[in-house]
Parts: sequence; structure tokens; C-alpha cells
Amino acid sequence: MDYAIMLGILLFLAVDILFKAKIKEDSSHFFDLSNSKAMRGFWCFIVILVHVPAAYQNRIQDMIGSFAYIGVTFFFMTSGYGLALSYAKSESSLKMFWRKRLPKLLITTWVIAAIFEPLACIFLDKQPNILGIFRVSGWVLWLIICYFFFWITHLFKTKTNVLNDAICIALVVAFSLTMYFLKHKGIVVNTIWPTECYGFAWGILLYRFKDRFIEAMSSKWIIKTIVIMVVALCFGMAYLKFKPVFFAGDYLLKVILGVAITAFVLATNVKVSYGNKINSFLGEISFEIYLLHGRVFKMVYTLLPKLKSGVFIICSIVLTVICALVVHFIVVRLVRLVQMIPFMNTRPAKKAD
Repeated sequence: MDYAIMLGILLFLAVDILFKAKIKEDSSHFFDLSNSKAMRGFWCFIVILVHVPAAYQNRIQDMIGSFAYIGVTFFFMTSGYGLALSYAKSESSLKMFWRKRLPKLLITTWVIAAIFEPLACIFLDKQPNILGIFRVSGWVLWLIICYFFFWITHLFKTKTNVLNDAICIALVVAFSLTMYFLKHKGIVVNTIWPTECYGFAWGILLYRFKDRFIEAMSSKWIIKTIVIMVVALCFGMAYLKFKPVFFAGDYLLKVILGVAITAFVLATNVKVSYGNKINSFLGEISFEIYLLHGRVFKMVYTLLPKLKSGVFIICSIVLTVICALVVHFIVVRLVRLVQMIPFMNTRPAKKAD
């Protein structure tokens, strides 16, 4: 039964990304808003599977979960790409940088905490902690740190901004390595994104070299895409075997595999346009899904401990999506209210006639 349910989930994932996908000769769709949202919708679903509690894991789920970190990498990449795109359109965007981005990150975190902290007290016998509502998710902190690197390195304009981008990427890499070794030494805990944050650097590089990538992939696209897929599969099999190996396996190989899988996804997008109502819907609430699915797992695990693996996973996924939709509905309206505050207004003032 469990494997039948997991095969059904795999089928859903295939439908999610392939339904209404179209082959296009031009590449105007490449990594545009519709396609990036569709891919976020696909990856956020996979990310859920990696955090299934050990008691409910199964072989298929574990196989998928081994590569789910690419979903977080992809989210970092869309963030880096979005910042680079915004900066290229208007360098003055740095003036409104934090006022535009912090409300979405922090309000989402706090709304989720405001909903789940009381529920944890009621159903999980957790001690009340009002300050816990205002605690910022570790993953959000990593995003904010990457945002800070971009902001601080682009405050001062250079001729082509190459130096700005290079310093930003160097800071991301240095931060990643530092946190990895600090965690290995036991100095810090719960630091699980040192490889995923490389996606932020990939996003900046993607924006800068997007046209070259499209040009390189356009001729003999099918052959090149298959080659990249095979390379990604080889690195994937190597990672499954060597991921317990310190640094070479759980860091370097993981980063290389992330590059290979991301390159394959982007290679397909050169000619394939993704997007349908399913992945567009999931992509719209992907940030909320990333942040709250762990809490949903814990809630379901505690309240319904006797569920079978497959049933537990299905129930958790459905409940996660429902909760994410509710949170998204609340957050959108709260962010709008916050942005109406004069000193938080991110919209440029209209010129008088």
C-alpha cells in the first residue's frame, strides 16, 4: 500500500511538471516568471518528502528525498536571480531594498508561528512561549544573510558590476564554508544549508550569463540536454554512495550534483515552456510550504502516530498545502497593509501634473 501511494506521488510529480509543457523554438520563455514559478511549485513538493519523520520513511521516499535539497537550492537561485534582475532594471532599487523584501520574509515567518505555536501548546503539550512567535526561521536568516551580501556589495556601482557580483558570490562561498566547518566542529547546530545557499550565487551567474547559456544550448539541444542528464545521473549515483564522506561527499560532491541537476533543469527550459494551474498554484505558495511543512509533520505525527507511511505522507502533504494557502492569504493582506504605512511604502511617488 505504501509503495502504491508513493508511486501515485511520483505520477503526480510527473503530471505537475509536464502537464501543458510546450516545446518552443524561441527561448523568450526561459526562466521567466511563469516558468520559474512552475519549477518552484515542482521542487517545493519534493522538499516536503525529504523531511518525512524517520518512523514514516520508505525506500522510494528516501530516494526522492536524497535529491530534495535541490528544491531549496532552486529557491535560493530564484532569489539571487530576482535581485540581479531588479538591480539591472533600476539601481535605485537598493534604496527600497529592505523595505520591499523584509516584510514578506518576516511576516510569513511570524504568521506561521502565531498559528502553530498555540496549536503546539494545545495539542503537543508544549510550554507557552510568546517570544517564540517572533523567532525567525533559520532558513529565513540564511536568505537575509544572502540578501545582505547582495545589498552591501552593490551599494557602490562599478563600471560593469562584474566586481560587485564577484564579491557577493565570494561572500556566499566563504559563509557557506565557514558554517559547514563550524557545524562539523560542533560550534553551531541546525546549520543545514551550506550547500543549498550556493543557489544564490547560481542565480546571480544565471542572470549575467543567461543569453550565453541559451545560445550554447540552442544548437543540438536534445543531445546536449541528454548529456547533461547523464552527467547528473552519474553524480547522483556517486552522491548516494559517498554522501556520508566528510567534505568530499557531503559538501563538494553535493554542490557539484546541485550544479548538474540545476543545469539539466535549465537546459530543458531552453526549449520547453513549463506552466499549468497545478504548479503555478504550488509555486505561488511555495515559500509558505517550505517554512511550515516541518510543523505539519510534527503535528500529524503526534496526533495520529499509528498511520502507515504512505497514508501519513499523503495526509501531511494535503494538510501542508491547505495550511500554506491559509497563511498565504493572510500574509498577502498583511504585507499590503504594512506597505501602506508611509515610511514602508515601496512604490515611487507619482509626479504632479
